[in-house]
Amino acid sequence: MKNPKPILIEIAWLLGCTILSYYMFIILLGTSGLDINLHDTYFVVKTEHAWISFFVIISFFVYYFKELKYSYNRKIQRSFIFFLGFILILLASLALQILPFLNPYRNNNGWTVYPTLSIHPKIDPFEQNITILAIVSKAVLIFQIIVVSMLLVLAYKCGKSKNK
Repeated sequence: MKNPKPILIEIAWLLGCTILSYYMFIILLGTSGLDINLHDTYFVVKTEHAWISFFVIISFFVYYFKELKYSYNRKIQRSFIFFLGFILILLASLALQILPFLNPYRNNNGWTVYPTLSIHPKIDPFEQNITILAIVSKAVLIFQIIVVSMLLVLAYKCGKSKNK
């Protein structure tokens, strides 16, 4: 029978990442959930659903830097890093798709915004939310580039260790 100690150690690391991400998430957002108000629509995201993405981010970086000590030679941990990186890239892609909907000045495609815009004072949209959304979308894109480059380094190290 194989030694179950490495499996128990990895389960302990996963539980540690779970507990760390859960308590950090509770400190940042509280237990009420995430409420997003877009125009006349009100979205409520459950705490558990938003916490999963937070868990993926924390566990990816914890595993990546933990395995740096072993030069990424362990197969199970390496595949776990690849899986988390793939999920992280997908989550960032979804965030980039959602960001344009947060812009209140975009074309509404026939929707009516209440109260009507004729009541509001003239606001230059390029000085308000568009610049903030552009900064956030560029930050998410840079985050994706960093994750992809980390995965490329991991793949290079994995291929280099197999050639030896």
